[in-house]
Amino acid sequence: LALRDVRVRYQLSVLGIYWAVLNPLLMATVWSFVFSRLFKMQGMQGVPYLVFFFCSFSFWSFFSNSVQSAVSSLTGNATLLAKSYFPRVILPTASVAARFIDFLLSLLVLGIFMVIYRVPLRPSAAIAIPLFVLEAMFTLGMAYLFSSLNVLFRDMQQIAGVLLMVWMYLSPVMYPLDNVPSAYLIHFNPLGTLNGLQTKAILGSSLAGWWKTAAISGAVCVVMLVVGYFVFKRVERLVSEVL
Repeated sequence: LALRDVRVRYQLSVLGIYWAVLNPLLMATVWSFVFSRLFKMQGMQGVPYLVFFFCSFSFWSFFSNSVQSAVSSLTGNATLLAKSYFPRVILPTASVAARFIDFLLSLLVLGIFMVIYRVPLRPSAAIAIPLFVLEAMFTLGMAYLFSSLNVLFRDMQQIAGVLLMVWMYLSPVMYPLDNVPSAYLIHFNPLGTLNGLQTKAILGSSLAGWWKTAAISGAVCVVMLVVGYFVFKRVERLVSEVL
């Protein structure tokens, strides 16, 4: 289903799956110019702003695009759900998996940027792997929650778009993690914490005491996954009646 989602999304486009690379690349280039040149915003010390922003934006895009795709994963497959029975949870999960493929392509572009701008890949980059697992858990929880609620309230697509846009500006995506009070991130924006930590890990910034912050954010991610799955299973029984 994830591969089908990728094929359908780029089926009739001229550039096909290359849009998975070009879209974040163009957005990162334009936004990095606006924020670094016009607003004089600084990224991580010793790292060109374009590399910093593309790295941070790649992690955020995985979350944001996954949730946006998952919202309509049930309502958009009403015909498929009516014809055959299978675990409904597969649909939002497949939406997230499809965006993971896009994310991997973005990492390839990030690697090229790091080579061009001579940003070394340090051993700390390995820390980004468990951090990304936590982000994926949070993303799945949000995908389950929004896709199930969208069955009952069709406003969720619009709500998700507005929420994700505001959430991005309140998260360390365009600015480094060190610029934000740690108490705010830990208690009110755990996903922003993970996004900032992953960027610091990849680009080799200091990660002193990272595991304490990650542990708190990780606990929130587990809760989000459990809550999202619980709500999904409660709504799942109503899918055949509503759709």
